[in-house]
Amino acid sequence: MKENIVLKNSVKIHQIKDDKFQSVYASLKIVFKMKAFQNTTANLLAQMMSDRLTTNPSKASIAQRLDMLYGAKIGSTTYSMGSYQVIDLSVVAIAEHFVDTDLFQEQLNLLADMLYEPLLNEETFSEALKNMRLNHSRIKENPSQYAIVEAFKSAGAGQTFSLTALGNLEDLDSVTLQDVKDLHQLCINDFNKEIYTVGPIPDNADYTRFEIGNSASVSDALLKTNITPATEEVMYRGKQTELVLVFETDITPLSEDYAAYLVYIAHLGQLPSSLLFQVVREQHSLCYSIYSSRQIFDGIFYIATGVNDSNKDKALDLINEQIEIMKTDVHDVSAARQYLIMQMEGVNENQKSYTSHIFRNAMLGIENSVEEIQEAIAKVSAEDVQRVAKSVKPGFVYAYRGEHNEEN
Repeated sequence: MKENIVLKNSVKIHQIKDDKFQSVYASLKIVFKMKAFQNTTANLLAQMMSDRLTTNPSKASIAQRLDMLYGAKIGSTTYSMGSYQVIDLSVVAIAEHFVDTDLFQEQLNLLADMLYEPLLNEETFSEALKNMRLNHSRIKENPSQYAIVEAFKSAGAGQTFSLTALGNLEDLDSVTLQDVKDLHQLCINDFNKEIYTVGPIPDNADYTRFEIGNSASVSDALLKTNITPATEEVMYRGKQTELVLVFETDITPLSEDYAAYLVYIAHLGQLPSSLLFQVVREQHSLCYSIYSSRQIFDGIFYIATGVNDSNKDKALDLINEQIEIMKTDVHDVSAARQYLIMQMEGVNENQKSYTSHIFRNAMLGIENSVEEIQEAIAKVSAEDVQRVAKSVKPGFVYAYRGEHNEEN
């Protein structure tokens, strides 16, 4: 049973009571406009909000508190949703009917402490800076992941799409602890906040601790990203060339053709029978992996692969050929439809996935159930997919070229 509650400060509670789960998942999502520099500060703050608390100032005391909650787990992350960035705090604990205590209320108290009482001092700030630098270093060491990050920055230059919740490494030289503290106050007193709880939730749940501060409304989460056709090449000391092609689309989750768009992306490059996999990998042996994916809120999709540098132009020609072929020749898309439908089968069975689906709906202002999306996908025809294919415009090509190539 789903129940929506609005607190007096406009914080929204989405309570989904479902006894099939043996644990309760509680998530607090703080939503604010994606901005340069602030995205870096938010990444640091997200780390610090799940590290230590003023009530638990040591890692040992946090661990002890989690043990007292029967092995509860806490987490924090930050990600983008179109024009917004989200700090997502979570606490997972076993259902309280397994124990003789008001465990769910203690779970909510811990979530509230993560929001209101994170330990923001020089020590935790220094650790967050170190962790963020290490994370960027790990991304740089993974050429395929790094190429996607850099491709998005270049393709969306000067637009919100070029910003990432990963933050900017250069910002770490100027960001201060006070910047983090100031952003934390905005999280409490200004930014939109939504709480999602899923599982066997007791009837006497009390959310009044979250009435401190205010919660702004959100609107226009969807981005219109303009992609200018161009090619950018960057050399690096690596063994293969990473290719990322970024395409602009006018199709959004609110569009009539959205289900057909999903099938188009899957048929193009999301399963072993997809065109890109069959042609670029199987027939021409140019790569080990090639796939297409989409950024739901940003109005783009992309194709990524890694090839020997001597095969770069041939791979690009083959990719563009498949995109053109789909504009005039689309036959059986049943495998793509089935893949997407099966992919959604487990959403309602996983607390985190189900929460993400409901949050997506809230950000879009819609009420699409998983079953409704599956039904829409099942009705997509080859002609529908071809109509989507005809709307695809020339894209931006980012080539992260390895200087020390090996044959694939």
